[in-house]
Amino acid sequence: MKKLLSLLLVAVLLLGLVAGCSNSSQNDTANNDSQGTTNDSDTQNDTNSEEPYQVNMVITLPATAPDAAAIERVTAAINEITLPALNMTLSLEVVPYSMYLEQIPLRLSSGSDMDIFTAFSALGPSWINAGYIIDMNDYLDEYGPDIIDTYASEDLARVCSMDGFLYGLPVHKEIAQQPTIFFRTDILEKHNIDVSNIKTLADVDALFEEVSKLEPDMWMLAADNTAQGKTIVADFLGTTTASTCVLNPESSTEVVNLIASDEFYEWCDYNHKWFEKGWINPGAASDTESYYTYIASGQAFAFFSDYGHPLSESDQEANCSGTDLTMVQMGEPYCNTGTSAVFCYCIGAGSKDPAKAMQMLNLIMTSPEIMNLLNWGEEGVDYVVNEDGLLDFPEGVDESNVGYHLNAGWILPNQFMCTPWCTSEPDIYEQIQAYNETAVVSKSLGFVFDPAAVADEVTAVTNVRSKYYKALIVGAVDPDEYIPMYLEEMEAAGHQKIIDEIQRQLDEFLANKA
Repeated sequence: MKKLLSLLLVAVLLLGLVAGCSNSSQNDTANNDSQGTTNDSDTQNDTNSEEPYQVNMVITLPATAPDAAAIERVTAAINEITLPALNMTLSLEVVPYSMYLEQIPLRLSSGSDMDIFTAFSALGPSWINAGYIIDMNDYLDEYGPDIIDTYASEDLARVCSMDGFLYGLPVHKEIAQQPTIFFRTDILEKHNIDVSNIKTLADVDALFEEVSKLEPDMWMLAADNTAQGKTIVADFLGTTTASTCVLNPESSTEVVNLIASDEFYEWCDYNHKWFEKGWINPGAASDTESYYTYIASGQAFAFFSDYGHPLSESDQEANCSGTDLTMVQMGEPYCNTGTSAVFCYCIGAGSKDPAKAMQMLNLIMTSPEIMNLLNWGEEGVDYVVNEDGLLDFPEGVDESNVGYHLNAGWILPNQFMCTPWCTSEPDIYEQIQAYNETAVVSKSLGFVFDPAAVADEVTAVTNVRSKYYKALIVGAVDPDEYIPMYLEEMEAAGHQKIIDEIQRQLDEFLANKA
């Protein structure tokens, strides 16, 4: 166990090694792998008269999805690859973030035949206990051997595990999160504002004070009501209550209540000040509109993020419909189990043929052609290859009128198979490797909490959260009044029992790791 977990630490830090190869080398290797798979599958299909199996794949995006016609067009191009290779077709559905957390659990609970779908890795343990997803171990070994080779190690390929149950395969991306803030570049340039020295919430407050006078009709902040305060560095240990964590995880393993911390109060206090001044959308606590929309429309000036890797700026610009953004890092990158596998791909328990689902995932994750189609669309229609070997829009096409252009490799199965876009450096994956190596690593890396023993308490605390959390983190209510009420109800709901159970499991994990 000690050796295994040590390898996990090394593996996570070396995720960027997948990116370390040049893009051309990756494509050559992947082409060879994919061709080998195709030839083997063709031989099998020559003697296989069964009807093609349709693999239902669901992905989620934070921004506006392409229209149905564009998705159908791109899927048809993908099926020109998958049908001869596997005797399978792909049915692709794109679900926006705003609907994901409501739709996907309902569909899983009803036995929907989703074969492959994007999952937030933190939801894995609860979905295991609910019977929503399958254990992928045996399927990976038999039907996904090429997938394992796309990771720096097999340990990393299996990092989304709880007590040996492999519930997902992590997407290929950076392994760290980092407190950041993004500003509309046009506003900074219009008023000749330098933001390079922004490091604290106090710095942000002073900047908002200045810009609010220059742009009185603009909200200073597009608030995100879906996650914890972005400047808070914590390891949430695979929990879903947004309240139980280890603060300063690079040096501590003490499980605490985030809501009672100084860090949480500071975030809520500043946001309440900004809310009261009219600098935040007044409906932020209940808003279902993506906060990116307010940046793209010019209604808001800035938003906080927890991503600061080399592709963050272009990724977030894509989320904001191509709006030019300036990123400022407000802390060091940090790595834990959750950040190394924020998103993963699962196979639903309602899948009619998990083996075929895994075969399809194996092809997708090793095929540059399919990954380029999923991310960028069709060559000659949605993109062209420029003289530098990078991708660009065709003549007369841009962000506003392109038919299909996800630019969301970070939430797709394996963006490192994609050809970089022309706005990125040709060596962007090497840059991500270097970024990964700078991350501060949580002492609890590799630990995932099993909530089964305190399931009732987790449900009760989650219900309490729904009353207070969103309103607090977007500043809609006074933290001096509402945090004490929140804490009192959490205590009554059994939050301390959750803390004690997590601490027990974590201590056991660390003892085995030592």
